[in-house]
Amino acid sequence: MATWLFMRAGRWRRAAVTAAALLLTSTVVGGCQVGPAPPAAAEVRTGAPPWDAPRDAVSYIDKAGFERLPLDFSGPSPYTVTLSVTIDGKPVQVPAGIGVDRLRAEQAAVHTHTTDGVVWVEAKTASEHPTLAQFFTLWGVKYDPSAWPMPAPGSRSPWTANRRPGTPH
Repeated sequence: MATWLFMRAGRWRRAAVTAAALLLTSTVVGGCQVGPAPPAAAEVRTGAPPWDAPRDAVSYIDKAGFERLPLDFSGPSPYTVTLSVTIDGKPVQVPAGIGVDRLRAEQAAVHTHTTDGVVWVEAKTASEHPTLAQFFTLWGVKYDPSAWPMPAPGSRSPWTANRRPGTPH
């Protein structure tokens, strides 16, 4: 009888050790994050170009005031705008991936896919009108209206944009 109690106690000890090990493992594993890390805060750059597209685009999407949309989203009437940026007479490349967070599979209604300056606008409604300031926020580049002036009424615009109906991508 004493042997049976001793063996029974040994089983309980093993069970207790096993349970403690499982609890410790689940606590350690539970503390590990599954999926992408939280995005870094959106920081607006003020230095000289070149300016890459931000890696953690969701922070910039939020900062620009856009809704996070799935990568395969295409609005009711998508269109593209061609944007060219010139600073001190030198062209600045508009990078691919502005407003696109591939890690989290989300995008802004305004985003780029290529480096040719084509900006896709795929808003949820036709009444949404994204601004140039919002695009620069998505890009993480400081937008200063005095540095990027809008033309006076009746004068020739320094901005050129070719609006074309887009096709879903």
